[in-house]
Amino acid sequence: MGFDGIEFRGDESVPGFSNLLAELKTGGCNLLVTGQVSERVSARATRTLLGDPAADRKRIVALTDSTTRHVEPCLPTGVRLDSSDVWVIDQRNGERSTPTSASVSDVELPTRQDGQNELWNLAEEIVLAIGFFDTTTDGLEPAGLRLSVDSLSFLAEQHSRTEFECFLRMLTAIIRGVRAMGHYHLPIADDDPLVTELSPLFDARIELRQRDGLVPEQRWHVPTYERSTNWVRL
Repeated sequence: MGFDGIEFRGDESVPGFSNLLAELKTGGCNLLVTGQVSERVSARATRTLLGDPAADRKRIVALTDSTTRHVEPCLPTGVRLDSSDVWVIDQRNGERSTPTSASVSDVELPTRQDGQNELWNLAEEIVLAIGFFDTTTDGLEPAGLRLSVDSLSFLAEQHSRTEFECFLRMLTAIIRGVRAMGHYHLPIADDDPLVTELSPLFDARIELRQRDGLVPEQRWHVPTYERSTNWVRL
């Protein structure tokens, strides 16, 4: 997935897409990834959104309905699951992969107990991982931390709408607070009512599609500009 060739349609007074991307990276942002596509296409999008493998990026991958064995295809080329800059949370199976320094430091990893609210257990560990990377870097650089949540569908099905949206509001605020970039997979049609309901919580939506016999494509929807981009190849 790249960003070459992406531009807004219509009004030329709207800032260019490259300017928007720079603003999102500088100020921190949350992106909702929609579209009924295969896991392979979703993984391809995630690889880019988790950041350039040559850059110093901290990466948190939160899995809600899959397992750690599905993480490797989502990581940028050359970034390993056991990297010191990667923290993986498998919420459904109660597993994790953390940097070695977190395991031997004073970081108190949360334990899974029967009867606990799994949504807030997930939130607790994501916040813990963010705090760990923020501390070990003496303050994260803009876009220096990338969060991937896959997927929101499972969380929406398992929890009340009020609780689910409260979780998202808290998490997206924290991501903006440390000027990180978070993306959240919601693998349903972009015109689904749930997408419409959740969109105001995010800075932009990335819609994915793959038509029969053609390459996967993406386009962005940016509420602030009330504009969408053209479709371009992933």
